[in-house]
Amino acid sequence: MVTLRSLQPMVRPGDVYHDSQRVAIIDMGTNSWRVIVVEYVPGLSFKLIDEVQESVRIGEGMAELNVLRPAAMDRAARAAQIFAAFCAASGISDIVAVGTSAIRDAQNQARFLQRIERESGLKVRVLSGEEEAYYGYLAAVNSTTIENGFVMDLGGGSLQIIRVEDRKAVRSISFPLGVVRLTEGFLTSDPVTAKETGALADVLRERLKSLDWFAYEDGMQLIGEGGNVRLVARLQQKRVEYPLDIIHGYEMQSKEVAEIGDVLARATVAQRRRIDGMKPERADISLAGALVLQGVMRAGGFERVVFSGQGVREGLFYERFFAGDEPDHPPIFADVRQSNVLNLGHVYRFQEVHARHITHLTTRMFDQLPPDVHNLRPQEREVLWAASMLHDIGMAIDYNDHHRHGSYLVLNSGLPGYTHREIALIALLIRYHRRGKPSLDDMAALCEPKDDRRLEQMTAMLRLAEQIDRARDGAVKDLRLTVTGGRCIMELVTQGDEQVPLWAVERHRDLFTGAFGLPVEFVPVPA
Repeated sequence: MVTLRSLQPMVRPGDVYHDSQRVAIIDMGTNSWRVIVVEYVPGLSFKLIDEVQESVRIGEGMAELNVLRPAAMDRAARAAQIFAAFCAASGISDIVAVGTSAIRDAQNQARFLQRIERESGLKVRVLSGEEEAYYGYLAAVNSTTIENGFVMDLGGGSLQIIRVEDRKAVRSISFPLGVVRLTEGFLTSDPVTAKETGALADVLRERLKSLDWFAYEDGMQLIGEGGNVRLVARLQQKRVEYPLDIIHGYEMQSKEVAEIGDVLARATVAQRRRIDGMKPERADISLAGALVLQGVMRAGGFERVVFSGQGVREGLFYERFFAGDEPDHPPIFADVRQSNVLNLGHVYRFQEVHARHITHLTTRMFDQLPPDVHNLRPQEREVLWAASMLHDIGMAIDYNDHHRHGSYLVLNSGLPGYTHREIALIALLIRYHRRGKPSLDDMAALCEPKDDRRLEQMTAMLRLAEQIDRARDGAVKDLRLTVTGGRCIMELVTQGDEQVPLWAVERHRDLFTGAFGLPVEFVPVPA
């Protein structure tokens, strides 16, 4: 039986954090080359600590003969030298370098790889199309909630489509339909003509219609990966003045993708560079990215796409992160949401015992409050759990204003697996867990009706729980909550001196009373 893994649940004070390792993963793509540096403790925590990118265009001009051109190889050799020097200067000896579509298909691949190794010392592993699809799948399944659906990974040279069932990759295919190839093969005018975009759409339709296993079914998700796909999301976010600067987890409808494609098709390359959100080095290939995304959605019958900020590089890392486990253990988190919350907590060295105790208290309140006195649903319980676990991570920066620091860290970490609405609510709960009147503020655009009320109620529970363990001594072991006669009785089950928790909760009872419309009385009872 295959067993999925969770992050290690507990860390003793002073344990493991100093035992971190670093790995550099170099992705030599058809369009851009990138190295990411990840610091990690195997099976426990990880974080991206550096990144270097170079627009190499190794696949430029090879569409007809599948031969890497001298100018492209010169650029690539220089980039490889820089990446190798960067790793050496950073003291990183663990380096994973992979080549994808253009290098994979090049007839002069062997000579090129020999040059790269001779001039930079980097030994490059060339991924097959199936391997490239697999690592894209690992990135998606470890950073999103996909259980059934498809992952599409679009690069400069190829397009990978992977079918996922019960979180397992069951089918995959790689097409030579990357944005550099398609731009050079079809979109040669400036601005492009309708005939050119139509011809590209015809090719996509013809190639994809042969996939009888690529079709939307109820409950399926489509996850989009790759810089050319993410650019579509970035342009849309700028267009609508989206309040979060997070691509991972962003969703778009098919009609919105088509609208971005229309904007790009009408513009010259020079005009595209001036579009808010455009990456200048991708301006010429940006239209191909939008058209491929549109074509894939149409072919599969998908009305929505969820964007992933991860890809092959992160997939390679997950394989390394779980290295050493038993062979029948796939490198997949058992629970993506829980694992990413724990990872963020470990990265900022949270006080796990306190965090878990606060989480116990808040979820006890949630579970014992009668449904007719609140607006909360099961999905809000998961939000409250995450915020309770992470409420004090801002102390890694400073105790003063640690509620603000923690909110910022959550918003900028992204919490893979959670929707943007959920991330906003988690950040706001952390922001108001100490003081202040809860408000959706500039996150209101991400939220649902009644979320202001939900935020107030969840904040009331988190703030009371924090006060119950104000001394961080676990004096209050548990609580029992009953609603009777128009009031809430909260029994605090104590196993120590209850003076501090009783003093602390009395000062914060008003938020709870206002949120639920119930006077609250605190009654200490011995364990």
